[in-house]
Amino acid sequence: MRHPPATVGRRAHAQRGVTLVELVVALTVLAIISFAAAPSFSGMLVNHRTNNAAMDLAGALSLARSEAVKRNASVTLAASGVWASGWNVTAGAETVRAFGPYDGIAVTASGGNALSMGNDGRPTVGGQTFQVAPAPASAGTATVCVQLSGTGRVAMATGACS
Repeated sequence: MRHPPATVGRRAHAQRGVTLVELVVALTVLAIISFAAAPSFSGMLVNHRTNNAAMDLAGALSLARSEAVKRNASVTLAASGVWASGWNVTAGAETVRAFGPYDGIAVTASGGNALSMGNDGRPTVGGQTFQVAPAPASAGTATVCVQLSGTGRVAMATGACS
């Protein structure tokens, strides 16, 4: 039994798909767009890592302050060698929390590798600043300044510390 020509045409029309040429052209266009977007994406990742380290540092300063008040004792925030290797919040011999390490980040502190918070929540040696920047520095990436005031207030500002 033969099918009428209209039925044969419908069957051929029902089989849909993508040809190999169309697939190769679509993948080529996708690859070109991906390569064009890659440089801006890497800059965004560097900025994100820098902001993440700065927020962790601000959080560690706030944690040290609150732990000092809560324990009614001195609490120390100290670098693990250098600040980019991470830092620890300690109360006496107890490590309250450890942070880091942070790859590709440089942290420059104005007052050395450690600071102590008194039982009133104030730093024992006054205010301090921490400049958090990508290492090595690159154009179009953000530097963040984490500031600790003499009263224990923590603030963050975009740009280099002044």
